[in-house]
Amino acid sequence: MRYYDFIPKAVALKQFQKWRKDINAAAEKSRAEFQEVFSKALEKAGKGDAIMLDVVGYFYSRGIDDMLQEDYLKYMYYEFLAAAKGNIFAIEKLQFFLEYTYEQIIEDKAYDQIALIKQISEYNYVAIIGQAICEAIVDKLDLDAEALSKARDAHAPYKSETFRDLRKTVDSIVPAAIEILKVKD
Repeated sequence: MRYYDFIPKAVALKQFQKWRKDINAAAEKSRAEFQEVFSKALEKAGKGDAIMLDVVGYFYSRGIDDMLQEDYLKYMYYEFLAAAKGNIFAIEKLQFFLEYTYEQIIEDKAYDQIALIKQISEYNYVAIIGQAICEAIVDKLDLDAEALSKARDAHAPYKSETFRDLRKTVDSIVPAAIEILKVKD
């Protein structure tokens, strides 16, 4: 994966809220209206739009009665893609899930050098390290926004087994995330 500039949280949040409102309003009107508006969001997500990846992920995390199936894993995949592309709002939403991975990177012997290269501080470490973690996850899982947006929907709510498997994957990418962080921008 290549490096992407960060999308400021305020920008990402504002667009996220607009699309969430539009999609929810469409769902209240009719199934057809929902499908039309959600299809537009899904198309943009499939093209790699970091904000739309987050929006679509949000809707998969919850599902919409009789219109969109809840799919926990798809939700997480969309969030990883959005965060890897620099969406700070998505990165911050993943922070708790990735906390152990942040700690592993910060405790690594290469971290002082990385902090100098990337100019990491207490104010930006969540974004910089989080993006690298998510880039490594996207690479490890071979996630592709276009393929994900075309994947068949299935009801797949949160399951502890799925979470454990995902957690193992996340824990395994620490060396790859460190290598990503070592590269100068």
